[in-house]
Amino acid sequence: MNWLLPCKPYQDDEKLLTGLEREGTQAIQCLLLMAEPAVWKAMKQLGLQRELLNEILHDGMLILLKRIKLQEFDAKRSSPRTYLISVCKKLSLNASRLKQHTVTDHFDEQLHDFTKIDETDHGVGDRLKLLKNMLEELGAPCRELIELKYLCELTDDEQIERGLTLFKNANSLRVRRSQCMKKLLALSDKYKLSYAQL
Repeated sequence: MNWLLPCKPYQDDEKLLTGLEREGTQAIQCLLLMAEPAVWKAMKQLGLQRELLNEILHDGMLILLKRIKLQEFDAKRSSPRTYLISVCKKLSLNASRLKQHTVTDHFDEQLHDFTKIDETDHGVGDRLKLLKNMLEELGAPCRELIELKYLCELTDDEQIERGLTLFKNANSLRVRRSQCMKKLLALSDKYKLSYAQL
Protein backbone atom coordinates (compact mmCIF):
# COMPACT_ATOMS: atom_id res chain seq x y z
CA MET A 1 0.00 0.00 0.00
CA ASN A 2 1.33 3.45 -1.00
CA TRP A 3 0.47 5.07 2.33
CA LEU A 4 2.81 2.66 4.11
CA LEU A 5 5.85 3.82 2.12
CA PRO A 6 6.75 6.86 4.30
CA CYS A 7 6.28 4.69 7.41
CA LYS A 8 8.70 1.96 6.34
CA PRO A 9 11.60 3.25 8.51
CA TYR A 10 9.28 3.74 11.51
CA GLN A 11 8.13 0.29 12.56
CA ASP A 12 7.61 1.32 16.20
CA ASP A 13 6.71 4.44 18.18
CA GLU A 14 10.26 4.91 19.48
CA LYS A 15 11.71 5.19 15.96
CA LEU A 16 8.87 7.46 14.91
CA LEU A 17 9.42 9.74 17.90
CA THR A 18 13.13 9.96 17.08
CA GLY A 19 12.23 11.01 13.55
CA LEU A 20 9.80 13.63 14.87
CA GLU A 21 12.41 14.99 17.28
CA ARG A 22 14.60 15.66 14.23
CA GLU A 23 11.54 17.09 12.45
CA GLY A 24 12.19 14.66 9.63
CA THR A 25 9.90 15.12 6.64
CA GLN A 26 9.30 11.38 6.25
CA ALA A 27 8.45 10.92 9.93
CA ILE A 28 5.97 13.82 9.77
CA GLN A 29 4.45 12.47 6.57
CA CYS A 30 4.14 9.01 8.10
CA LEU A 31 2.34 10.28 11.21
CA LEU A 32 -0.03 12.45 9.17
CA LEU A 33 -1.01 9.42 7.09
CA MET A 34 -1.51 7.30 10.22
CA ALA A 35 -3.74 9.89 11.88
CA GLU A 36 -5.76 10.97 8.84
CA PRO A 37 -8.55 8.30 8.86
CA ALA A 38 -9.45 8.84 12.54
CA VAL A 39 -9.30 12.63 12.24
CA TRP A 40 -11.46 12.67 9.12
CA LYS A 41 -14.02 10.41 10.82
CA ALA A 42 -14.24 12.85 13.75
CA MET A 43 -14.58 15.80 11.36
CA LYS A 44 -17.43 14.12 9.45
CA GLN A 45 -19.28 13.52 12.71
CA LEU A 46 -19.00 17.25 13.41
CA GLY A 47 -20.23 18.16 9.93
CA LEU A 48 -16.94 19.68 8.78
CA GLN A 49 -15.85 19.75 5.14
CA ARG A 50 -12.91 17.70 3.83
CA GLU A 51 -11.03 20.80 2.66
CA LEU A 52 -10.32 21.57 6.34
CA LEU A 53 -8.64 18.19 6.88
CA ASN A 54 -5.09 19.15 5.89
CA GLU A 55 -5.28 22.40 7.84
CA ILE A 56 -6.39 20.63 11.02
CA LEU A 57 -3.82 17.84 10.60
CA HIS A 58 -0.95 20.28 10.05
CA ASP A 59 -2.03 22.54 12.92
CA GLY A 60 -2.15 19.47 15.16
CA MET A 61 1.28 18.39 13.95
CA LEU A 62 2.76 21.81 14.77
CA ILE A 63 1.38 21.53 18.31
CA LEU A 64 2.84 18.04 18.71
CA LEU A 65 6.26 19.06 17.35
CA LYS A 66 6.33 22.03 19.71
CA ARG A 67 5.52 19.77 22.69
CA ILE A 68 8.30 17.39 21.62
CA LYS A 69 10.78 20.25 21.21
CA LEU A 70 9.92 21.63 24.66
CA GLN A 71 10.17 18.09 26.08
CA GLU A 72 6.53 18.28 27.17
CA PHE A 73 5.46 15.20 25.24
CA ASP A 74 5.29 12.08 27.43
CA ALA A 75 5.78 8.99 25.27
CA LYS A 76 4.85 6.78 28.24
CA ARG A 77 1.35 8.25 28.39
CA SER A 78 0.50 8.19 24.69
CA SER A 79 1.92 7.38 21.28
CA PRO A 80 2.56 10.19 18.77
CA ARG A 81 -0.40 8.93 16.71
CA THR A 82 -2.81 8.89 19.67
CA TYR A 83 -1.67 12.33 20.78
CA LEU A 84 -1.98 13.86 17.30
CA ILE A 85 -5.48 12.43 16.84
CA SER A 86 -6.54 13.80 20.23
CA VAL A 87 -5.21 17.28 19.40
CA CYS A 88 -6.85 17.24 15.97
CA LYS A 89 -10.19 16.22 17.47
CA LYS A 90 -10.03 19.26 19.76
CA LEU A 91 -9.15 21.48 16.81
CA SER A 92 -12.07 19.99 14.87
CA LEU A 93 -14.42 20.71 17.75
CA ASN A 94 -13.22 24.32 17.86
CA ALA A 95 -13.70 24.64 14.09
CA SER A 96 -17.20 23.22 14.42
CA ARG A 97 -18.10 25.75 17.13
CA LEU A 98 -16.79 28.63 15.03
CA LYS A 99 -18.79 27.39 12.07
CA GLN A 100 -21.98 27.29 14.12
CA HIS A 101 -21.58 30.78 15.58
CA THR A 102 -23.43 32.58 12.80
CA VAL A 103 -25.92 35.42 13.00
CA THR A 104 -28.76 32.92 12.65
CA ASP A 105 -27.81 30.77 15.64
CA HIS A 106 -30.00 32.45 18.24
CA PHE A 107 -33.01 32.49 15.96
CA ASP A 108 -32.31 28.88 14.97
CA GLU A 109 -32.69 27.88 18.62
CA GLN A 110 -35.85 29.95 18.93
CA LEU A 111 -37.33 28.25 15.89
CA HIS A 112 -36.71 24.82 17.40
CA ASP A 113 -38.52 25.92 20.56
CA PHE A 114 -41.22 27.58 18.51
CA THR A 115 -42.12 24.38 16.65
CA LYS A 116 -41.81 22.07 19.65
CA ILE A 117 -45.30 20.88 20.54
CA ASP A 118 -46.01 20.30 24.19
CA GLU A 119 -49.36 18.90 25.30
CA THR A 120 -49.44 21.37 28.18
CA ASP A 121 -48.94 24.29 25.80
CA HIS A 122 -52.49 25.34 24.97
CA GLY A 123 -51.25 28.14 22.71
CA VAL A 124 -49.41 25.80 20.37
CA GLY A 125 -52.04 26.11 17.63
CA ASP A 126 -51.70 29.88 17.61
CA ARG A 127 -47.92 29.64 17.61
CA LEU A 128 -47.84 27.28 14.64
CA LYS A 129 -50.37 29.42 12.80
CA LEU A 130 -48.14 32.44 13.34
CA LEU A 131 -45.12 30.51 12.11
CA LYS A 132 -47.08 29.36 9.05
CA ASN A 133 -47.99 32.97 8.25
CA MET A 134 -44.34 33.98 8.50
CA LEU A 135 -43.26 31.15 6.21
CA GLU A 136 -45.99 31.94 3.68
CA GLU A 137 -44.82 35.53 3.55
CA LEU A 138 -41.24 34.34 3.17
CA GLY A 139 -42.22 32.29 0.09
CA ALA A 140 -40.46 29.57 -1.89
CA PRO A 141 -37.85 28.12 -1.79
CA CYS A 142 -37.12 29.38 1.72
CA ARG A 143 -40.46 28.17 3.05
CA GLU A 144 -39.77 24.60 1.93
CA LEU A 145 -36.17 24.61 3.16
CA ILE A 146 -37.20 25.69 6.67
CA GLU A 147 -40.25 23.40 6.82
CA LEU A 148 -38.24 20.32 5.82
CA LYS A 149 -35.54 21.03 8.41
CA TYR A 150 -37.57 22.20 11.40
CA LEU A 151 -41.14 20.98 10.96
CA CYS A 152 -40.51 17.67 9.15
CA GLU A 153 -37.22 17.26 11.07
CA LEU A 154 -35.39 15.79 8.06
CA THR A 155 -31.61 15.92 7.88
CA ASP A 156 -29.97 17.58 4.89
CA ASP A 157 -28.86 14.20 3.54
CA GLU A 158 -32.38 12.79 3.87
CA GLN A 159 -33.82 15.73 1.93
CA ILE A 160 -31.33 15.20 -0.90
CA GLU A 161 -31.69 11.40 -0.98
CA ARG A 162 -35.50 11.62 -1.17
CA GLY A 163 -35.37 14.27 -3.89
CA LEU A 164 -37.26 16.80 -1.76
CA THR A 165 -34.92 19.63 -2.70
CA LEU A 166 -33.28 20.88 -5.90
CA PHE A 167 -29.92 21.11 -4.12
CA LYS A 168 -27.47 18.32 -4.97
CA ASN A 169 -25.17 18.59 -1.96
CA ALA A 170 -25.63 19.37 1.72
CA ASN A 171 -23.20 22.29 1.73
CA SER A 172 -25.06 24.36 -0.88
CA LEU A 173 -28.36 23.48 0.83
CA ARG A 174 -27.06 24.75 4.18
CA VAL A 175 -25.73 27.97 2.63
CA ARG A 176 -29.10 28.72 1.04
CA ARG A 177 -31.04 27.83 4.19
CA SER A 178 -28.75 30.10 6.20
CA GLN A 179 -29.67 32.94 3.83
CA CYS A 180 -33.34 32.06 4.30
CA MET A 181 -32.95 32.09 8.08
CA LYS A 182 -31.54 35.62 7.89
CA LYS A 183 -34.60 36.69 5.92
CA LEU A 184 -36.87 34.99 8.44
CA LEU A 185 -34.98 36.68 11.25
CA ALA A 186 -35.61 40.07 9.64
CA LEU A 187 -39.25 39.16 9.03
CA SER A 188 -39.71 38.09 12.64
CA ASP A 189 -39.38 41.73 13.76
CA LYS A 190 -42.69 42.39 12.05
CA TYR A 191 -44.34 39.63 14.09
CA LYS A 192 -42.50 40.30 17.33
CA LEU A 193 -45.51 41.78 19.12
CA SER A 194 -47.78 38.90 18.11
CA TYR A 195 -45.20 36.32 19.20
CA ALA A 196 -44.71 37.99 22.58
CA GLN A 197 -48.43 37.70 23.33
CA LEU A 198 -48.53 33.91 22.80
